Amino acid sequence: MKKIAMTAALGLALLGTPFILQAAEGGSIASKVEELGKMTHLKVSDMRAVKRDGLLRIQVTIANSSSDKQQLYYRFRWLDDDGFTVWEEEPWKPELIHGLQKKVISVVSPSFKATDFRLEMQSTENEGAPFSGSNAPGGITNQ
Repeated sequence: MKKIAMTAALGLALLGTPFILQAAEGGSIASKVEELGKMTHLKVSDMRAVKRDGLLRIQVTIANSSSDKQQLYYRFRWLDDDGFTVWEEEPWKPELIHGLQKKVISVVSPSFKATDFRLEMQSTENEGAPFSGSNAPGGITNQ
């Protein structure tokens, strides 16, 4: 009985604290990231999430392993407990990441109903990239 009470107390103490997803944790980051094409140089190196004031707050670190600048396009898909989308589809957001740079992207969910998310990523340097060249959102290219 004491063990159950201690487990419940620990669970309540952890409620509201950030959870950290790391690649070393058996693909936890991979379960939250959807790559359009094979990401060649850009990788998610760290991901943190916390629910504060009823909203999900996400912080993602993207690392560029190339010495050249890389154009990243990303957007978040916000989900409820059952995996259903709770917000309209976001537009793609461009982010230029310089050679060997790490960049932090911070976002807040647009709805109190969001309890989960997926990060969709695309780069013009991806293999099979639908956004290469003039197909890039907003006509942005990596040149």
